[in-house]
Amino acid sequence: MSATSPAAQSPGAEPPRARGAKSEATRARIIDAAAKVLAENGYQHTRLSTIAEAAGMQAGSLYYHFDSKEQLVEEALAGATHAVHAAVLESLASLSDDATAGQRLFAAMRAFMTTRMELGAVSPAHIRSYRELPAEMRERLRPEMEAVSNLWERLVADAVASGEIRNDIDAHTLHLFVFHTSEQIAKWPPGLKTSIPETIDKMFRLMVTGLTGS
Repeated sequence: MSATSPAAQSPGAEPPRARGAKSEATRARIIDAAAKVLAENGYQHTRLSTIAEAAGMQAGSLYYHFDSKEQLVEEALAGATHAVHAAVLESLASLSDDATAGQRLFAAMRAFMTTRMELGAVSPAHIRSYRELPAEMRERLRPEMEAVSNLWERLVADAVASGEIRNDIDAHTLHLFVFHTSEQIAKWPPGLKTSIPETIDKMFRLMVTGLTGS
């Protein structure tokens, strides 16, 4: 009888699929804890023991899921950048072929802000820690970060060329504004925040129409 057959499993043992799901949930909990510690302490002052405490685990248990602090931090930050990039690309792909350059930019802005809010602590962790990371880690993270930045610059340039946004808008400044605004929303007092879609809608209207309503 095969060792992997149901009859060969110990009584009461979890099926492999259940164990895999539990392991993935634990990894996600660890990454979330790491993000919160990174956002507060920065990379240099982040310790695995502190992350373990935030995750409600023993420090030694982290090594079952991650080989080192460096691997954990890199996976958390790389995952956040990829999630934002993928969300923006998906939002653009969902538009009709006749979508204008302005519509493409605004769809990207909504996807960008929504995803960063959904990521929670990983977003401020990226800003707080990036400059402290080892040089080789920054180099591994850089390509997708640059891909996001280059896409953003093209979207802004196209919207300027189409006349749908002002021609004095600097792509890099707008990127930083949207980036940091979406980070700060996560820090608002609970009474000021509603659902993510409602909050994004309020901020989007403010960014796009400003205070004049034009």
